[in-house]
Amino acid sequence: GVVFALDAPHGARWGTLPALEVDPRAGRGGTLTLRFGRDVQLGRDTVLDVRTGRDNAVSLADGVLLQAGTRFALYGGTIHIGEHSFVRDHVQLKVSGGEIDLGPRVQLGREVNLDAARSIVLGEHAGLAERTSILDSDHGHDGSDAFFMDQALKVGPVRIGRNVFIAANVVVLRGARVGDNSVVGAGALLRGEDYEGGWLYAGTPARAIRRLDGTPTADAPPA
Repeated sequence: GVVFALDAPHGARWGTLPALEVDPRAGRGGTLTLRFGRDVQLGRDTVLDVRTGRDNAVSLADGVLLQAGTRFALYGGTIHIGEHSFVRDHVQLKVSGGEIDLGPRVQLGREVNLDAARSIVLGEHAGLAERTSILDSDHGHDGSDAFFMDQALKVGPVRIGRNVFIAANVVVLRGARVGDNSVVGAGALLRGEDYEGGWLYAGTPARAIRRLDGTPTADAPPA
């Protein structure tokens, strides 16, 4: 089975005790370490979905608040949620050999999905609105009859800068890098490109619309 360790010297509060779901298909062994700072609150129906044979760690810093139904899918990797961050209902945070690192005072809206095979990082004060998804990997498809899930996995770290707001229903794909103090409009698609800080981006695929400080946009970046 999985070796479980809890580091919570200040305790924690929860609506209901977290549910532990263990998937034994990966073999025996593995670890799960939970670290809680001060004044951590876990909403009801929090789920820890753990695969055996892998090492996993979840760290919730001081003042983290999780609302109902947060699901941690732990298939090998680490999840860190920074100080005073707020996670709303039914968010899924999944690591499969990677890391999710959320800075201080990050806001995740309802039904946000983060899926990290390598690395997803959100800077301080970043916010994701309802049903936004960030994925740092995808399966290639060569057009053959080979099952797409058996084809090579393509991976690229995702970086969301400080004080970035991403509106509802946005999809962020592998390799995307969004600069500080940017806004991404609802329903946009961010590809594996650099998005300069200080701009409003919108569309599918996303493109620069205007500078947020009101300066002329003739020098819009190519994204």
